[in-house]
Order: sequence, then structure tokens, then C-alpha cells
Amino acid sequence: MENKRVKQERACRRHIVLLGIGHTNAHIVRMWAMNPLPDTDLTCISDSVVTTYSGFLPAVLAGQLPAAAMEIDLVRLCAAADARLITDPVTEVDTGRRVLQFAERPPVPYDVLSVGIGSVPQMPASGADSASLVTIKPMRSFIDRLSMAVARLATPSDPFQVVVAGGGAAGAEVTLCLPERLRSMTRSGLHITLINRGHELLSECTPGTSQRVRRLIEERGTTVLNNNSVTQINHSSVRLQSGRVLPADIVIWATSATAPALLSKFDLPKDDRGFLLTDDTLMSTDGSPVFAVGDTGTIKGRRVHKAGVYAVRQGPVLWKNVQRQLDGRSLIPYVPQSSFLKLLNTGDGRAIGEWRGLRFEGRWTMQLKQHIDQRFVDRYQLLPDQMVVPNDMQCRGCGCKLGGDALEAAIGGDGRVRDDAMVILKGANDSAKDAVLVTTDFFSAPFPDAWLTGRVTAIHSASDIYAMGALPFAAEAIVVLPDGDEATQQQMLRDFQAGAAQEFEGMGATISGGHTITGPRWEVGFTVFGRPAGKQLVRKHGLAPGDQLFLTKPLGSGILLAALMRGRCPHADYESMIDVLLRGNHDAALIAAQCGVVAGTDVTGFGLLGHLQEMLTDDVRIQLNWSSIPYMPGAREAAGQGIASSLLPANRCYLRGVVSDLTDSLDLLLDPQTCGGLLLAVPATKNTEFRRRFAARNLPEPAEVGVVLSADSGESRIAVEF
Repeated sequence: MENKRVKQERACRRHIVLLGIGHTNAHIVRMWAMNPLPDTDLTCISDSVVTTYSGFLPAVLAGQLPAAAMEIDLVRLCAAADARLITDPVTEVDTGRRVLQFAERPPVPYDVLSVGIGSVPQMPASGADSASLVTIKPMRSFIDRLSMAVARLATPSDPFQVVVAGGGAAGAEVTLCLPERLRSMTRSGLHITLINRGHELLSECTPGTSQRVRRLIEERGTTVLNNNSVTQINHSSVRLQSGRVLPADIVIWATSATAPALLSKFDLPKDDRGFLLTDDTLMSTDGSPVFAVGDTGTIKGRRVHKAGVYAVRQGPVLWKNVQRQLDGRSLIPYVPQSSFLKLLNTGDGRAIGEWRGLRFEGRWTMQLKQHIDQRFVDRYQLLPDQMVVPNDMQCRGCGCKLGGDALEAAIGGDGRVRDDAMVILKGANDSAKDAVLVTTDFFSAPFPDAWLTGRVTAIHSASDIYAMGALPFAAEAIVVLPDGDEATQQQMLRDFQAGAAQEFEGMGATISGGHTITGPRWEVGFTVFGRPAGKQLVRKHGLAPGDQLFLTKPLGSGILLAALMRGRCPHADYESMIDVLLRGNHDAALIAAQCGVVAGTDVTGFGLLGHLQEMLTDDVRIQLNWSSIPYMPGAREAAGQGIASSLLPANRCYLRGVVSDLTDSLDLLLDPQTCGGLLLAVPATKNTEFRRRFAARNLPEPAEVGVVLSADSGESRIAVEF
């Protein structure tokens, strides 16, 4: 099947938005990756870069699986599907204008919206803010929140007292699987009390299954209290509806579900609990192009449990109806199954199952459960071949830069060391005072999110100004919008400008204008103007023997962006990379000016070695310490997997005069950097002051990566030593 990513980019006319990427909406992302709709884009909005498969939580609690086994990495999934991923919280929903609004970023329009944000537990009347309370949902953070709650206990009881509120499947499974986790966290004994509002556990099961589960729980020393509920949570106890007070170091909340607060922002029909009301097609009963799936929706006239199995079965119907809605065709109904296979992990390598009134249990039942669960998770953790991006596809960000050799051949190499920015207006007597600098930088948009792209582009474009010890004061935009729908082009431009303006305002600069055209690929950048921050500018050619080389940001963005394009950048590495990209060079430039630094550059398209090579003159050489060079999390691992920027071969050719026993590792030092840090040559006498100023501003400490030495005839220009 043809891969969407090799096609011409377009500003699409139609917009599908998924709010919440649970069991149902995740199916849409997967199907999209394999067969995207024409002239349509996909936006995924989630409160986290990870979604959790609930079926694996008991196994993780019982120590049968690692926590990562239940995670679906939305960064990888959305990148492989070429979908925009937004993790900012939605604050308002305007169903009339068909837009979702946020606190900071611009609104997101939709033609079709599918809401799958799940449900939240119904909280107790008193004590909902207690430090001892740990709710099952959101499940992705349950293990961490449980660990923190236990760690906060100064003097836990002996035995350790745990109250589980909720006698449904979630409460029963947690009760059975929790002891293994808690015994690894506390040295005291353990006693669990399960509080159930109903007459018997597991009201959705047959009496035989309910009684079997209760017997098993009680055989393990757990007290079961039926016909009761928790009405108040105190520091070390709970009060029940009956008036009884129980000791409780930890309270696990697994009660019935209620609607998330965000659903109140929807001006759409709802049921008596606040969930969105739909017809059999899963679309809002008022005809709005809004689907509500999983726990989020209630089908009018049908009684369907809030269970994951229904959400999974809704996926194929939703995928068909989203397409039908966009095409103006009639929708098809979703018919929930009258019964479904129930499987409960008992925490001891066995499981209890029920199918159409028939109960069974054993290790084979657990194997069946694991097989079913793993088959579902594999759909999203093991990406199909249709999602794979060709290895030779050109990178974005600074990875699409022209190679150094080709650039020199085009503009003519005259041996001069060119500074990062040009001084277009000199101060009196050629002093730095009142000088004005200008630089231009642009690249292919590195992210499908125009707002994030705007932020990154502004930071990257201002980098050359900062590299010369100056501060930006104005910028002119350069934008090539992809051909396509005019309204979408306008939205992209607005979002891009908003993101960029936010960053430039933080620098003390304004966007004064620019130029925009349309073309086959989305290209963005700025011409930036700046003024010196101190009495003198920082130049590339000012290296002096004895200077110590400092790098203000870690390397690896080129490799990680290449991994992201291929759906192979894990969510943790992505988040840390974004944090680094959005950390500007403003403070580092000010500190360089305050410390009298006269030589430096920024590390961008040619990599650390390529830009260091540009600084060399005949009278100096460089000694780099490989072990001192910092890298972004995941960069070395991605390089070890053979992932590399498309600019790397050109950067290898551009490099000259480097000696090292670490030949295989030099590629990391040639990785093209987007929003790279500053490489500053600090005089030895200023080393202590330089470090102190970073510490005083609570900034990450710059890495001392090498030293400048005098050059003797025949010596290597750059030596990389371990």
C-alpha cells in the first residue's frame, strides 16, 4: 500500500478530531495510518502522551507484567499515522462553531469530532482530597500514585490497612492482585477490606461467579462488607454509611463511573449522569457531527455497561461512520452484544471466566486472557508495515539543510570565517554599541502542529543572533504554506504566528511582517534582527589557546526527529526533546556577554564538529572530551538502531582534519541540531564566573566539552578523545 508520507503535502479541507485516545478512538488512528482519507487531516487530543490498556492493569499490579506492557505510546502511533498530537487540556467546546478551545494555544476546528475521554469515579462526599485516597482512574498513573501515597506514610499501621471501595470487576481484580504490589512496598503485614454497595460482588455476573470470587477473596484474608459504602475519608480511617469507622492507611477508589467535568462544556444532550447521549450510530442525538464512544457516550434506549469490551467493538463502526458523515451518507448502527466473555485475573497465575452463564477457571483461563489482551495491545504497540516511513525520506527541521560542501561550492569558499549573523549597521567608531545584526533561517516544518512549529521556528531562527552575543528585537516571517484549502491555510498561518509570537515576546522581540506563498511543502522561518547584549560581539574566529569550550544544550535532536518521522521515537524521549527544543538561548547569550566571551557559535545543521570546524584558524586546534558531551535521552539508543538524519552523509563529507579512535561514534557529533545550544569558548579566568551565573539563574549547567590549544605544524585540527 502506498505510504501517505511520500505524497505531496496539502492543506486539507476536512478535519477529523479525536478527543481522548481510548480503546475506540485508537482504532481510528490505526486505520488512518493504513488508509488515510483524501483531503482530510487527523488531530488527536489527549491529556497524556500515553494511553493505557485497562485489561493489563491487574497483571501489572500482580507483578506478572511490567508497567510498560499496558502502555500505548501515542507519540509513536500518531507520528506513524502522520496525525497531529496535542496534549494541552481543552477548556471550552463550541459545538455551534465546531471548535475546541484551549488556555494557551489557538482553537482547533473540526468537521467531525469523536469524544472518548472515558469516565471518572464517583467521589465520596467528604475526604476526596485526602492524601490516602488513590483512584483507579486515570489508570496510566495509578501505579505511580499508589507508590507515592505509600511513600508519604510516616508510620503505617501493622498490619498495613487498605480499604478498596467498589465491588465491581475493577474492585475485585484490584483486591486480588494488589497484595503482591503492596508487599514489595511495605515491610509490615497486610489487611484489605473490600467495601461493596450491592448485595453481592460483581452484580453484572451470575450468582455462581460472584460467590466464587467472594470465597476466593475471603480465603486470602480480605474482609468483604456488602450493602455498604464509604461516606468519609479521614487521615487514617474511613467512615461507612452504616456509621462504622475502619482504619485505612490507603483507600483504593474503584466505584461506579460518572461523567468527566469536561463533558459539561458540551452544549449537547446528556443522560442523567452527564454522559453524552447518542443514537445507535454513536452520534449525538441532536444531529451534531459529534460521536461519543466508550464510557463517554450513552446510547439512548439501550442499557450498556461502561466496560472496555464495548469500546473495543465500537471502533470499526465508528471508523465507517466517520467516513459516512464526511461524505454525507447515512450512518450504520452499532449493535452491542447481549453478552460478552468476562475474565478476571486472580493474581496467582490463574483467572476466573464466565461466558453466557458458564463459569470456568484455571491457568488455561489466564492464558486465554493474556492472549486476548496481548492481541489487542499488539495492534498499537507493533506498528504495521504500512506505517513505516522510507529511510531515505528527507528530514525536517535543520536536517533538511544543504550540505556544507555544496554550500561552499555554490557561494565560493574564500577561506574567510563567516559569522553567524551579519552586522548591517555599525556603531560609532565600529564599536558594538548601537550595531544592528541580521540573520535568516528557515526549514521544512518539523511538526504537523503549526503552533508548536511556530514556537520551535522562532527559537531556532533567533539562534544566530544569540550566538553573536546579541538579543533579537524584530523578526520577519518567511512561510511557504502547502497547497490546498484556503481556510485551512489561514488557520495554519494563524496558529504558526501565534506560537512564534509567544516565543518572540519572551525574547523581547516582535514580528513586524513577512512574506507568505504557497507551494508543495510547508516551509517556515524568520529573518531576525538583533542588537549586542554587551560591549562586544561574539565571533567565530576569536578562539584563543587556553579557552575552555562549553556546550549549553545536549545533542541529538536530528536523530530523534528522524526517529519521530518513522514512528520510532518513544514518548519519554519525545517529551524530553521538546523540552530542550523549547529552551531558548537568551540567558546563555546574556551570560556570555557578561563574562566577556568573544568566541562562539550555535550548533545547528552541520552538527557540533561541523560548526566547530568553522571556528578553526591556522593557529589553534581543538581537543574534545567525548565522555563530557551531553546527549538528549534516547539519542544514543536511536543511533544504535541505525536511525540517522538525512543530512548526516553530507555532514560526514564536510568534515576535515578530525582524528579519533571513536570513528563509529562521530556521527552523533555530526547530527544536525534544531534549536541547538551555544558552543562558547570561555577564557580559563572566567570559567568559575561563567558556571556561577548559570547556577544563579537556576539554569542547566553547561557542559565543558573541550579545550582550545595552540596548533603546531602537522597536528590534527580537531582531536576527539575518550
